[in-house]
Amino acid sequence: MEKLTSQLIKKLKRIRLVASDLDGTLLSNDGAITEVTRKAVLRLKALGIRFAIMTARAHSSAERIADELDVSMPIISLDGGLIRLPHSSINIFASYIKGSVVRKVLKESENRIASVVLFVDDKMMCRETETMIPSYIDSFELDRVEVEDLNSMADRTIQMIIGADSKEAIRAVARQAGSIFSKVDARVYRSSHHNERWYLEIKNKNHSKATGLSHLEKYLRIENSEVAVIGDFQNDIEAFDRAGIGVAMKNAVWELKERADIVTDATNDQNGAAEFFDALYDLRTDRNAKN
Repeated sequence: MEKLTSQLIKKLKRIRLVASDLDGTLLSNDGAITEVTRKAVLRLKALGIRFAIMTARAHSSAERIADELDVSMPIISLDGGLIRLPHSSINIFASYIKGSVVRKVLKESENRIASVVLFVDDKMMCRETETMIPSYIDSFELDRVEVEDLNSMADRTIQMIIGADSKEAIRAVARQAGSIFSKVDARVYRSSHHNERWYLEIKNKNHSKATGLSHLEKYLRIENSEVAVIGDFQNDIEAFDRAGIGVAMKNAVWELKERADIVTDATNDQNGAAEFFDALYDLRTDRNAKN
């Protein structure tokens, strides 16, 4: 990393919580936690600096990584849609989509012969016959529950993903349910593995990693100026704008690097997150006080 300014050193000395993204940040490209990164996290914890996971993944997937790191802090999952302690059944915060919205989308999806996945608290719910689950979700090794009736889960749904064999079918679901989308964010995207397959992702408008971070700050009774956020993608931008320190990975998108206080010299596949953790550790133990 570049030499730290005196102003930045002052800010870093206030940090009491590090909130880290997973994919493209804490994890290597094969989805693993390296021993270098694990030890760097443990050193921060030994100094009394709290460490939290903040991810677009579902809770059950992030929970496995928290276990590897021996992290017991609440996990911010589903891009801020859920905050829950590892191995707990009690939510600190959950941003549920209105049940009537979920049921409307389910009905329209059935009419269009589209597959549906619901993220209900810490689990992913789907019908046994659903096959159009995005491949990146399957790779997360999250808890998957097959049910006959998704409508029974409508009131505890945080996120929905609808898949179909054509963009027209997905757009039809969006058009038919268009009147309800003012209450939610709806994003259409193409499968990265099947060009003919399209997805519609739905979640509440009022949650993001930044709002999740604000709820975690209240829970821990700390100020946003005492938080450092490290990430690599667009969904980290709002959290960067909120936090006291924003750390972008070398492999981060340019929009995030523009907002960052620090950019690592290494990528996620080169222990870039550990680079920042070690720098923070050295600073807080006065090993690098002259910089």
